[in-house]
Amino acid sequence: MDKNTILAIVVIFVIIFLFQLLYLRPRMEQQQRAAQEAIEEPAEVVEYEEEVEEIEEEKPEIVQVPVPAEGAQKKVISIDTQNYTAMISTEGASIISFQLKNYLDQNDAPIELVQYTETDIMPFELHFNRLREISSGDRTLYYVEQLSEYAYVFYRDFEDKNGYPFRLSKTYFFQDNEYMFDIKISVTSLSGDDLYINQDNISYTLAWGPVLGPTSVIRNRYNITTQGYHENRKFRKIMRGAGGCSMRRSEARYTEVSKIIDWLGIRNRYFFIGIIPDAKNYIFAFDQRQQGKYFIGISNTYFRGKEFEDNFRIYAGPMDRKLLKKYGNNFESVKGSRILKPIVVFLELMIKLFYSWVHNYGIAIILMTIVIKIILYPLTQKSFKSMRRMSALQPKITEIRERYKNNPQQMNREVQNLYRKEKVNPMGGCLPMVLQLPIFYALYTLLSGMIELRNESFLWIKDLSLPDTVATIRAMVPLLGYRIEGQGLTDINILPFIMTGTTLLQSKLTSGDQTAQQGKMMTYLFPIVFFFIFWNMPSGLVLYWTIQNILTIGQQYIIDYNLKKKKLESPPPPAVAKKKKRRSGMYRR
Repeated sequence: MDKNTILAIVVIFVIIFLFQLLYLRPRMEQQQRAAQEAIEEPAEVVEYEEEVEEIEEEKPEIVQVPVPAEGAQKKVISIDTQNYTAMISTEGASIISFQLKNYLDQNDAPIELVQYTETDIMPFELHFNRLREISSGDRTLYYVEQLSEYAYVFYRDFEDKNGYPFRLSKTYFFQDNEYMFDIKISVTSLSGDDLYINQDNISYTLAWGPVLGPTSVIRNRYNITTQGYHENRKFRKIMRGAGGCSMRRSEARYTEVSKIIDWLGIRNRYFFIGIIPDAKNYIFAFDQRQQGKYFIGISNTYFRGKEFEDNFRIYAGPMDRKLLKKYGNNFESVKGSRILKPIVVFLELMIKLFYSWVHNYGIAIILMTIVIKIILYPLTQKSFKSMRRMSALQPKITEIRERYKNNPQQMNREVQNLYRKEKVNPMGGCLPMVLQLPIFYALYTLLSGMIELRNESFLWIKDLSLPDTVATIRAMVPLLGYRIEGQGLTDINILPFIMTGTTLLQSKLTSGDQTAQQGKMMTYLFPIVFFFIFWNMPSGLVLYWTIQNILTIGQQYIIDYNLKKKKLESPPPPAVAKKKKRRSGMYRR
């Protein structure tokens, strides 16, 4: 086996390993999770970070206490708009439900973004402490008054550390046909004295948690929850965690960022919560110390004075590109793929256009594949012809290698001279594959998070944004399986087998009359590599690759047929004809 073949095999397996590690590899076994903590890249904005074992430290007593309330009652306020139904409890003045009417879950009910347990920190609770010191939710009863059809103010009186009373108000402003709403936090001294609200150098923390729904997404092991903030036209990821799988030790951490930013937020595979603060230097906290829970907090610095007011704008809705673009603030950046964004947008528009005609996303993906194949047809045809010419030169190349096997430099020069003489580019056959790579990654990005594909079926495929799993066995097959709560599991997917079969056939046709080593590598190694790469891919992406394989096979047959036909119709070379004449004259004599 020559050096180039060995190098190609090594590179391929390195690609497999990296791809599995970065994108598809399920969470490691429980003992591996505790092996070594990931080292966070240092940044000047990170002011505090702690690991999970440190959360049990003694917490200081909070000095701001609520004044006893008479008449405050536990009740739930419901706000119904065209896009969602929000429910706010007077316990903590927090949102306990936020249902998106235009998006349905697997049970055909509206998507529920708020998921929690009885003691959890609830969305938009307010605490007089840093997020790292908050261990449970606030159930303080607030008074409530309706300001308008879509506006309510929740308020409660407290005392500062000197015993001076003040009123804390939290006002929600909703809009009928928007996914954005506003929250205003205000503090007013009731005695006229200057207040001193300070606990660990902050006056209060507006918290959000514990998870971003719906339940079907949370339990999906392919779901990745990401926390971060936006600054300088870029969404900077702070923490990430996989849904459905046990949390690694390196994921259990707490981080604070103190600076002026554009917005902070949390996203999962399909939905996004974005909070836009006013232009003040808040302390932004990101908490991922509990399994499967993701908290964020906005803390204002300590306060001296008689009153203050803070304002926040919130987006709560789907990660639909059109909607995110509508609300500005570069919310689109939360979807990632800045470099390939033009390709992603083009493919998304194409799929939606075809869907508007056929009303089936599976067929829309097939039609998109056909269009991509037509666009790349001239380059693919040129590549196939180059590969056929390379295949025809193999006997001569083999002869040169045998002749100069003891002189590698001369051998390479002779091979290059042969390529120049025959006008063959040895890399010409790689061009279509190279062009497919950005399309492939753009499609992976698109189909993994395209909310329209969620729960969309095609043939036996239940969800085009997930693998086409038809069964799950209770055993972890190497490179294919995964673990959830210590149990090894492996999904059985059908499309990767079909895709591998078509890739094998395509490779066999492509390899042509190449040498045995090269032919085996092209015919068998690449399909096996692709099988593992595509195993846990979204079924929409595997469907795309399978259809393009089938179209490529048809294209190869057509090109081979035309080349053979052209060869049969062409007259014999003049040199061959003269040689035959000389031989016939000699026999006559």
